[in-house]
Amino acid sequence: MRRLLSDARIRLGACVLAMAAAAGLGVVTQAKEPVTRAEGTDEPARTVVNRTALSCPALAGGGKLSSVVNAVAPALPEGTPTAAGNETPLSITPLPTTADPVGSLLVRGKIASTAPVTKPAPLSIRGVGPLAAGAVGTSTTTSVEGVNRGMASTPCQLPGSDFWFVGASGASDRRDVLVLTNLDSINAEVNVSVYARSGPQDLPNARGIVVPARGTSELYLGLVARNLRDIALHVESTGGRVAPALRSNATTGGKPAGVDWLNPSAPPANKAFVPAAAPGAGLRILSVANPTDLQATASLTVHGPNGPFKPAGLETVQIPAGSVKTFRLDPVLHGDPSAITVTSDQPVTASMRMVDASGRDFASLGSAEALTGPAYLVLPAHQQPAILQATAPGKNGSVKFELRDGAGRVLNTRSLDVIAGATSQISFKAQPRPTYLMVEQTRGTVVAGVTLMPAAKPGEDDVAQVAAWPLTTSLVFRAQLGAQPDVRAALR
Repeated sequence: MRRLLSDARIRLGACVLAMAAAAGLGVVTQAKEPVTRAEGTDEPARTVVNRTALSCPALAGGGKLSSVVNAVAPALPEGTPTAAGNETPLSITPLPTTADPVGSLLVRGKIASTAPVTKPAPLSIRGVGPLAAGAVGTSTTTSVEGVNRGMASTPCQLPGSDFWFVGASGASDRRDVLVLTNLDSINAEVNVSVYARSGPQDLPNARGIVVPARGTSELYLGLVARNLRDIALHVESTGGRVAPALRSNATTGGKPAGVDWLNPSAPPANKAFVPAAAPGAGLRILSVANPTDLQATASLTVHGPNGPFKPAGLETVQIPAGSVKTFRLDPVLHGDPSAITVTSDQPVTASMRMVDASGRDFASLGSAEALTGPAYLVLPAHQQPAILQATAPGKNGSVKFELRDGAGRVLNTRSLDVIAGATSQISFKAQPRPTYLMVEQTRGTVVAGVTLMPAAKPGEDDVAQVAAWPLTTSLVFRAQLGAQPDVRAALR
């Protein structure tokens, strides 16, 4: 026994099992038919996800709001295994343990929606069993007046311990708030590192933030990062897991200029891919963060519908150590659907801010990792066409997509070839009810996203619907070594 306990992996497994037993949490062990690994290698096997928890954030009050969460356990590709057991429903519930569900997912492939509410509160999507694999949701709020006028929509977030956000602000014309949600039954503690134009910031109030069990904490950037414009946040949990969301209200000349959630960005890398710069008129502002201790030398490549090009004057740019730099790209994008590759000698991360032509609303998309499996996205009801943009930043690529209605019926399906270095777009017509999209990379390296922009000539009283949703590989499988318990699953 003593010899067994001297093995680090066995000690880790024993600790995880003990933690799970003490907290009453489930441990995902190896599936009956895992993907095997070659003998003598350390490649992890895959196990089917059999439990899930997603955090769906809510806007603060202000104006006449209508808020809804749409969720789906999507139809998976043919032959994809799911967890054994009964078809236990997934539930959409408020955070307190005593709260009753406000919605449920009963059948794979059908969309469940909460009733629209005027006083939104954060919700969670939870479940155990066959419906857990691939489950996704979207939180959407629209308002016709006040500080929240417009549309704010974001995918529900899987909890974790490490997140990046780029393009936030503590300036007077923005009211940005980092909302930290804890879905677990123990408190979490979070440190937030802040990078600005002038370099890394020493902000004691952004460290040691306690997020209560089944609760939320908020960090107002206008208070802790006052007058700092164009900032990046590194959110790290030092204990427990959190699901962060960054809420942003903008003003122009003291008047509301839109609200949305700033989507997370991929971790810093030597190549950062920013997908789905929306077509049409309006501002397109790229923010690039260099969190390292060395100056970064980077170049920008625009992937338009006709292929890649390097914008004049941005062939080589310098980003000081620990800082954020912005680039206005709408003059070079010419209203085309595009994506951006930032190639750097130091790891960087990035985002794109898109403002509609009227300046009444905006959306933001962070840098994204390439698709490695099916990506699922629930699209809320929308009055204008939604645009799927797929980019092959390297060699030729291809994707397959399916758009389904709330009952799971296929509305549109197609395979799409993407020319090397180019961006292809598919337009989905306006939908009065929520739909859901599956995008699967079938060849090459592909990044993708979906955007929604208002009509070219909106009416005076029209509420601008501006939104951007990233497409990321959905959690259908979880990696683990051999039969060892997966730490993340034990804490789920």
